[in-house]
Amino acid sequence: MPPTHSHKLTDKQVGTYLVYRMKLNELIHLHFLFCHLNRAGCGDTIEGIAPEIVVNTVRTCAMAWFITMLDRNGINIFDLWKKMFPQYTNRLNVYRSAIENDLVRIRAFRNRSAFHAEPVFRDFIKPRVDMQEHAEEDVKTLQRFLKLATFLLKREHTADPNLQSRILGVVLDTELELDCHIRRRWLMDTNILDRSSVFGRWRF
Repeated sequence: MPPTHSHKLTDKQVGTYLVYRMKLNELIHLHFLFCHLNRAGCGDTIEGIAPEIVVNTVRTCAMAWFITMLDRNGINIFDLWKKMFPQYTNRLNVYRSAIENDLVRIRAFRNRSAFHAEPVFRDFIKPRVDMQEHAEEDVKTLQRFLKLATFLLKREHTADPNLQSRILGVVLDTELELDCHIRRRWLMDTNILDRSSVFGRWRF
């Protein structure tokens, strides 16, 4: 039996979308921090270290976070987006194709020099050299991704009218399985959950 509109996503995909939302928040924070430091510099907050070195460290983290959301054997957000927003499939395919070469380079950077580190210095530094040669281009790729993510984020309720309650269900199931507590306030403060989905709506 085909899924109904309200269950277009499987429970596993809802959980993956929740992971994506959490990683997206972290990426946005890193990007804002990078932009702020890049505009104003770091001043003398880190004594003896040039501001551009600190900015580059934040950029390293941001680019590694970025590619993690696009890995086909991980979150694979493009395939999940196409499941959620089939009306935008062509747009998503065009965008993905346009940045594919950038993603290959950024993925190599993440795997060999950012999140992980090749023990051979030549193999470790080569992805950094490649990234440095395309620094401005890669920042623009990241900014275009964030713009696309914002566009779709505003429409997530159209993908599954029950998405918020299903995310809450994933959270509850995880709490029961791990015998832990995940603060609903934190999920609301990070704009992953609407207040109404946790506390309901007042009726007058």
